[in-house]
Amino acid sequence: MPSLHLARLDIVTLGTGAGIALALSVLALHAALLPEAHWQGDDFICAAFARDGHLRYLWEARIGSWSPRPLSELIFYLYGRVAAALLRPLTVPFLALLWGVLVATTLVTLRRDRTAPLRILVGLATACLFLLGHPVAEMFFWPAGAVAYLSTLAATSLALFLVADGRDASLSGMLALSASLTACAASSEAGAIAAVPLALVLAATSPHPRRLALPPVPLLVAGFVLWTLAHHRMVSTEAVGHAAPLRHLAESLRPVPRALLDDMLPIWPARLCLVFGLRWCWTLGGWPAPARYTLPAVAGALLLAAAVTIAAGLFQFGTPCCQRHDSLRQCWVVLALAAMAIWSARWPARPALARLGPAALCLACLLGVSPRLHAIAGDFRLMHAIVAGNAANWHAGRDTAGRSMLFRLPPAAALAGPIQIPAGRYDEPALNSWTAHGLMHFFGKSRITIQPP
Repeated sequence: MPSLHLARLDIVTLGTGAGIALALSVLALHAALLPEAHWQGDDFICAAFARDGHLRYLWEARIGSWSPRPLSELIFYLYGRVAAALLRPLTVPFLALLWGVLVATTLVTLRRDRTAPLRILVGLATACLFLLGHPVAEMFFWPAGAVAYLSTLAATSLALFLVADGRDASLSGMLALSASLTACAASSEAGAIAAVPLALVLAATSPHPRRLALPPVPLLVAGFVLWTLAHHRMVSTEAVGHAAPLRHLAESLRPVPRALLDDMLPIWPARLCLVFGLRWCWTLGGWPAPARYTLPAVAGALLLAAAVTIAAGLFQFGTPCCQRHDSLRQCWVVLALAAMAIWSARWPARPALARLGPAALCLACLLGVSPRLHAIAGDFRLMHAIVAGNAANWHAGRDTAGRSMLFRLPPAAALAGPIQIPAGRYDEPALNSWTAHGLMHFFGKSRITIQPP
């Protein structure tokens, strides 16, 4: 019997080690493509305005009107000031920092004991599923998108794992929850939508006696964001693609169930393996599942937020907005599934099944990354051309010898996506192209010629 017990322990230990190695490999494969990330029009124009307009620009043109995102806009402003001062895009360190914060939110609440490796696997596998099953260009490889939506996702991820690891039972945990939801609301409009139901359900179901102190600050920040959005952005004629705004509540709500179902279906075998893997690992680790109905309420709040963002996009744009919203919603689906899987551990799995937890998480990562391996390999083959092309374009922009510049579009990466500007010649102010306008404003040029790859 002792030898059998040791063999079982070795299977769990080896599976955990292999799972951690596999999850880190998946994350590293994606992170290795960060040098292919690039600026779009928003990055150039916002960095130029940050350089020229200082803090007055930050409030009047961004937080107080068009983009009421106090946290992410402040971070983006500081990033733009530094990049403009150095005339360097700094995309790799900036995005790597945001990625690192996101991964850390899945791990920061773990308890440092003998089960820590298993808990690390749980966090890393969840982080892997954030990257898989949907396009990642706008949310993970575009600085202007990443600063808002990775911050939103990181805040919701931290809130979930604070609850899952039972940290909301203490005063410090409640303060951390309030801070995470405040950061969620202050990072993006979608985050403000999510912060409202999350704050309310946590205030209603958390075991801490002072739980009613949790929602005021997140709700105040969310209220500011949504009020500013309603009075500035929603009255605009901003368009996404060629769709016309619906501007009708019932018409905006009708497609929501199907769209939400579509968000749940990508790489469903991998997500199913994640659910079973989390449930079994939670049992295997002997971690207490949160009592009452806090985690199902969190899962419901995340899905409700996803549904509201779909309806809001249809109402405002005639379409569920954009790729980065789709990516965020699918990440929220992953968190909702994780919440339900962990909650289900209140009814522990049989020991024989629980020992399969690490293997199930390994399988989740493998099934999730397999469809993308071809695209990743293709992007590695394009790496030199893309990096050299981006460097040459920035060198041309820094050249102060003339008022015109040549901008050669690099090859389009599958993951990082293309630079969104048509080939042609643009003269100042080039209002027919936001990216060309931003390029000229940032580099101080009056004419720019865009050449195709």
